[in-house]
Amino acid sequence: MTVSATDFTPNVAPLVFGDETPEERAQIVEDYMARNLAILRDEREALERDAEEREAKPRADNDNEPAGIKGAPLPVICPADWHGKPVPERQWFIEGLIPSRTVTILNGDGGVGKSLLALQIGAAASLGVDTIGLTPARGGVVYLGAEDEADEFHRRLADIVASHHRTLADLSSFRLIPMADRDALLAVPNKDGVMQATHAWQSLRTIVARYTPRLLILDTSADLYGGDEIKRAQVRGFIAMLRGVAMEFDCAVLLLSHPSLTGMQSGSGSSGSTAWNNSVRSRLYLTRPSGEDADSNARTLSVMKANYGETGSGLSLRWKDGAFVADDGIATGDLAIVTKHHDDVFMTILRKFSVQGQNVSANTGPTYAPSKFASQPEAKGIKRKQLADAMQRLLDAGRIRMVTEGRASRQRSRLVVDDAPSN
Repeated sequence: MTVSATDFTPNVAPLVFGDETPEERAQIVEDYMARNLAILRDEREALERDAEEREAKPRADNDNEPAGIKGAPLPVICPADWHGKPVPERQWFIEGLIPSRTVTILNGDGGVGKSLLALQIGAAASLGVDTIGLTPARGGVVYLGAEDEADEFHRRLADIVASHHRTLADLSSFRLIPMADRDALLAVPNKDGVMQATHAWQSLRTIVARYTPRLLILDTSADLYGGDEIKRAQVRGFIAMLRGVAMEFDCAVLLLSHPSLTGMQSGSGSSGSTAWNNSVRSRLYLTRPSGEDADSNARTLSVMKANYGETGSGLSLRWKDGAFVADDGIATGDLAIVTKHHDDVFMTILRKFSVQGQNVSANTGPTYAPSKFASQPEAKGIKRKQLADAMQRLLDAGRIRMVTEGRASRQRSRLVVDDAPSN
């Protein structure tokens, strides 16, 4: 007989005493507790079995809602109640690629660099900088890596921060959990095939609650998911766990995963059951070109699924000095010529602005130099990010500098050419 939450009324008899001795009363209490605790346990187990059976039933592919609290009433909303209220803006970690409050999968063949790319995106968020032409939300990051040791992460992060002219000391909001030598499974199926959280999951959730990151990176699903790759209910149960944390702590979850053989052959990058693709709102695929003459340092990041954006778009990347950079199609031998041209254009526009009395700054804001310069005719299509890179190179070389002027109560900073007099 099926037991529902509303049927859960323990069959517990009242405890009544007569003229028993203290020893006899103690024995009565002991028997009473043993008998009624067994009744409570049996009824609770029946309730849980019934709930697990309902959770294990097949669902439609587009059914992505989490299971919710067992026995809780269903939420019912009348859209008419929203009339006159502002429509909430969609939240992104990286606009168009990684939405907040849900799970994104990053697929990639072994050795293609998906761990490095995820680490680089996380570091950029912690540093508050752009990377590979993308602007991550600024904030804390928790990275659980089950494939590499701490020393490997140390080497990679050192290269990444160096590419931004920063140091490891600037990663104060980054938390790394290396699990290469430990059991990293976050969920495993019970005897009935229903996914259950492990001690590692509970520990991870505690860490997320403590640091409240903007991004949680999980590397990789093969090490963290203890279920069957092709069992839809188990896959969906695992993704629902991750999505629950994303919603509860208002963060994005990026799950790294290897594609299946079929996914690699078809070019879709999918893995195992279709539930992996169907259960997430966004899926990315990092690939390298094939063929004998292919560039071993080239990569493409493709958007394979985007419920909230456009699919089919791709971002060309190149591995350089331990990190990925945006690849604009310029041959490596010509990069020095191109960067010099960008530097010269920046200097030309800065001199023009100085003559005109227009002050610009290296600090982001209304007078941010790269943003102001990108709209000038001298820029001729050079993008804001490229001008920002030129500005940093010129600052590092001492060809331009920041000067601070004005009274202490109203000081202002502006960029000047180093050989130009400052007032």
